[in-house]
Amino acid sequence: MARSIVKRFLLSLLILAISGCGSRVESNNDGADNPSHSKRGTGSSAGIGEIAPMIEGTGTIDASSAPGEVRSFLEEHQLANGDIYLKDGKIYINLVELNDETSRLLADRYKAGTYALVHVAHSIEELEAAQQSLTDNDLYDELNMYASSLDVTKNKIVITMPESSEAHAKPEIEKLIDPDLLAYDIQLMSEKPEYMGTIVKLDAYAHRILLLVDGEEEPSIFFGFDEHSEMATADGSPITFDDLKVQQEVRVWSTGMINDSLPAQATAKKLELVVPKA
Repeated sequence: MARSIVKRFLLSLLILAISGCGSRVESNNDGADNPSHSKRGTGSSAGIGEIAPMIEGTGTIDASSAPGEVRSFLEEHQLANGDIYLKDGKIYINLVELNDETSRLLADRYKAGTYALVHVAHSIEELEAAQQSLTDNDLYDELNMYASSLDVTKNKIVITMPESSEAHAKPEIEKLIDPDLLAYDIQLMSEKPEYMGTIVKLDAYAHRILLLVDGEEEPSIFFGFDEHSEMATADGSPITFDDLKVQQEVRVWSTGMINDSLPAQATAKKLELVVPKA
């Protein structure tokens, strides 16, 4: 009986010793065999928007001649990215999570010198969703925004608007979209009008005029007006659409967005009515 108890006690000590050794080996793991630890420890040192140091490509595919294939590869491996762009004969690949593991994956597929990796903050899906929210919330008309576009090289949404809209529009946009996703293209009003000519047709229903531009033989452009369009005489007196008549001479500044139809169609940023001297 006593011997049996001693044997059990010695066996228990042996099990504890073996377990203790296993525990110490795990705690001393340097991460080489632990993928999650390895991934955290080998991230790129490049800052946001900088070209990252990368493993030299040894693959067989020329990335610069296969942009569609590069996009498919990123999607297949679920690599969050801000899209790609071609510059100086290379494909630049914007990656949200850039580390040695990702760099090696791309290096195994693409030839050295045909691509570069860029660390970015936002995926293309994030940018597209934010851009769509501008339309969903009717901000183009409400805030007098001309347009928006995705600048892949800057990893930003670029919003184009007139100088007159900047002060009130920016705070409203940034309530909806993180300012870090945004860049602005502010259009200044030039002193010289872009178009000078004669009104040849008034369309009261569509709230637009057809203009025969000076020096041209045929009417060439329709100008529409919205609540943001400025209208005045040359001396600065405000007018409305109802004050316009056929054969009047006008000077027009456009918003810059022109529909290349025949005649062309645009929106007037400002119209100045030339009043004949008495």
